[in-house]
Amino acid sequence: MSPYRPLLERAPESAGGKRKSHWLLVIPVMIAVCLVIIFILRTRKSPPLPAGDQPDSCITTRSFAIQSGEILPFVFNRAGVPAAITDRAIAALRDFGFNFKTLHPGDSLILLYRAETLFQIRYWRNYDSIFKISIDSTPFQVSLISEDIRLLPILITGTIRNSLYQSLIDQGEKISLIAAFTEIFDWEIDFFSEPQPGDSFFILVEKKFVDSLLVGYAPIIAARYKGMTGDFYAFRFTDPEGNTEYYNLEGQSLRKIFLKSPLRFSRITSFFGRRFHPIRRIPARHQGIDYAAPTGTPVACVADGRIVSAGWSGGYGRLVIVGHRDGYETRYGHLSGFARGIRTKAPVSQGQIIGYVGSTGMSTGPHLHYEVRKYGSPVNPLRLNPPRVSAVKLAYLPLFRAQRDSLLRIISGQAPLPVPVP
Repeated sequence: MSPYRPLLERAPESAGGKRKSHWLLVIPVMIAVCLVIIFILRTRKSPPLPAGDQPDSCITTRSFAIQSGEILPFVFNRAGVPAAITDRAIAALRDFGFNFKTLHPGDSLILLYRAETLFQIRYWRNYDSIFKISIDSTPFQVSLISEDIRLLPILITGTIRNSLYQSLIDQGEKISLIAAFTEIFDWEIDFFSEPQPGDSFFILVEKKFVDSLLVGYAPIIAARYKGMTGDFYAFRFTDPEGNTEYYNLEGQSLRKIFLKSPLRFSRITSFFGRRFHPIRRIPARHQGIDYAAPTGTPVACVADGRIVSAGWSGGYGRLVIVGHRDGYETRYGHLSGFARGIRTKAPVSQGQIIGYVGSTGMSTGPHLHYEVRKYGSPVNPLRLNPPRVSAVKLAYLPLFRAQRDSLLRIISGQAPLPVPVP
């Protein structure tokens, strides 16, 4: 018997009653059908996107650092790239003009996968030089790309506590900025013997960022070093003829005929003049200055010139003598070895590496003995004041002064930083 029978037998059914009882039966069925449809729709899998339309989240990468002495096919093999793909990728790179002799340890081979299928290979040399190999085309296509680098102007200031190097490192800056800053003032300051605690520095530069990662610096725009040794300014200026130099407040080039020191990171242990000789144990005249530095530290030639001699010279040990203009001569003694190409009569340029710190000859430990002579007579290197190389041309002085004044206001905090160029 139907559970609805007693209710139906209570009274004769009217037309309205029939419709009402009909819907009472239909509604539960419709609800059940809807629930089944919803269940089917929720459990049904969406069709996969075409390979080219998959979002970036579907792309995975694997990176392999280039190791010393490796050749590119070996790196491909170590990365698990199939031999057929390796051969075609190497051929495509060769056709593109890739220099296989310029592989450096630290470069990277990057494999890009989409849904576990290799579709692209990149050879990463630096942020400005990335070789992209598209292997989903026939033949493989190679292009040179670069990361999107953002330049952000910034004024870096600080006070020296121990050294300029440590002060900038403590602020999170890179060694490349320290090197660029010290190179600018190479002719004015010996950054290991002259800076003192309390000296201050100012550097206006554009930092290079890839996303939020600092990857380097553009050339320094303006700089200042203020300390016991003096107050020095540097302004980078390019004249209408395309010549770029760093100039001081008066528009004179910071470059001089002689560098301040043949070693960038060292300290003076023995000065010019009379001293008690550490080996002979008698008072003697010291005709140069001694820089303490670890064995193997590169020694730079302080000025353009020509090698007079390079070889063994008694108490000097291994010695390089360089002749310069206006009767000047420089000597670099106790070297552990000579740089490649350093031989008698060979030309050398300012800043060129000519040898390496050692302890040959009459020496009690690793150091560089450095002398300056003029027409054969010894000169105190620390009192040498050589002429500057050049100055801003008279016709361009107004342009230089306008740029200098603008930069002075920025590094003194009187004007805001320049707006970054997109």
